[in-house]
Amino acid sequence: MKFVLLICLFISKPLWGQLSPLASQVFHISEKSVKTKFGSTSAIFLGEGNVLRIQEMNLLRVQGHKKFTITVAADREHFYILKKGVLRIEMAGKEQILSTGSMLTILPNDRILFENTSDETVELYEMSYLSKLPPNAERGKLAGGSFLVPWESAVFKATAKGGGRQYFDRPTAMLNRFDIHVTTLNEGQQSHDPHTHVNEEIILMIDGHAEERIGDKRELANPGDVIRLGSNVLHNIRNVGQTPCMYYAIQWN
Repeated sequence: MKFVLLICLFISKPLWGQLSPLASQVFHISEKSVKTKFGSTSAIFLGEGNVLRIQEMNLLRVQGHKKFTITVAADREHFYILKKGVLRIEMAGKEQILSTGSMLTILPNDRILFENTSDETVELYEMSYLSKLPPNAERGKLAGGSFLVPWESAVFKATAKGGGRQYFDRPTAMLNRFDIHVTTLNEGQQSHDPHTHVNEEIILMIDGHAEERIGDKRELANPGDVIRLGSNVLHNIRNVGQTPCMYYAIQWN
């Protein structure tokens, strides 16, 4: 029996470290869901990036009057974006309300409680990740530790193309730089000319319909879709709908 267990451990550990590289493409929320004690989850992607050895994104659904607690592992960070509804959270001994559009980042070893106090199901994006470089706990602590950015605190600034909201631009324990902002593009507008950058990026569609250029191809993205862009991949995004489109732009290195 001990021999069998040793063989299983020997086989399973390398497999976890052999995740497939994530493609630069549009990902959709899986139609399949897995039941949980608080509701259900649906996969979006899981794989390896240029900076992140493990990069996993899911959609969590929290049923009415359900709550759950997450303690982040020592070798992970999580960030969350509230897609729909309102959640009460407890983090670092403080109680706060997370409204639609708000986000929070939880650093290694920290604990958070989520509670849906309403009758309606709440939807929450979750990304869990592990950097290829060793975590720097001191860097994360000096930057302020785990943090929440309410939707209403990110001030909208209008531009000729639409506008935007800057959430933050700061380091964490896992990342040298972590930047999230929300962009609104008016009908027919593009974000910028096709370009590349070292940062990996996620475009998370909130409203409207867009076309993302990824290298030499173009893919459509609709509300709920997640566009993942690898380092130095040529890209830009254009509003192809008849109303303004809005999306989170999430970058890191």
